[in-house]
Amino acid sequence: MKIYFATGNQNKVNEANIILKGLEGYELEHLKIPYAEIQGTLEEVSKVGVKEIYNKIKKPVIVEDSGFFIESLNGFPGTYSKYVQETLGNEKILKLLKDEENRKAYFKTIIGYFDGIDLKLFRGEIFGSVSKEIKTSGFGFAYDSIFIPEGQNKTFAEMTTKEKSDISHRKLAFYKFKSYLESKVK
Repeated sequence: MKIYFATGNQNKVNEANIILKGLEGYELEHLKIPYAEIQGTLEEVSKVGVKEIYNKIKKPVIVEDSGFFIESLNGFPGTYSKYVQETLGNEKILKLLKDEENRKAYFKTIIGYFDGIDLKLFRGEIFGSVSKEIKTSGFGFAYDSIFIPEGQNKTFAEMTTKEKSDISHRKLAFYKFKSYLESKVK
């Protein structure tokens, strides 16, 4: 069965394909189609988005919405992560945290799935901290160059695609999604 992944971000599709590799009976296809991103929680955005896309294509579809939450900034940028990344960027985020000792942060992903019958949400979170400087080896996008996962000594952007995919918030959500699909085959 083909499932469409509605996103404008090819990096998310690449990561999802690494995670879902070996899932028999299902194929993930990139669908570059915009949908309204309401202002609300990641869960609310995913529910509205996946229904909107399904109503356009009438085929099983997933959307994925992620947020970056910084504890000392009361969860900012949170659900506004994309907008903040595009308008402020990582350098200004680091300036906001310049004298801050509490650098705890986490990524949260919600995958919304809808096939016309079942509407399901799958959550993944990874905790860590904000680095004091931008660190990258050429890979990564958005906040990857300033986020160091717990138990690691390098940012997501310093890791290979596989290293990041092995521990990411997206992986956790996609593994839950994969388990759900496997249960439907049995």
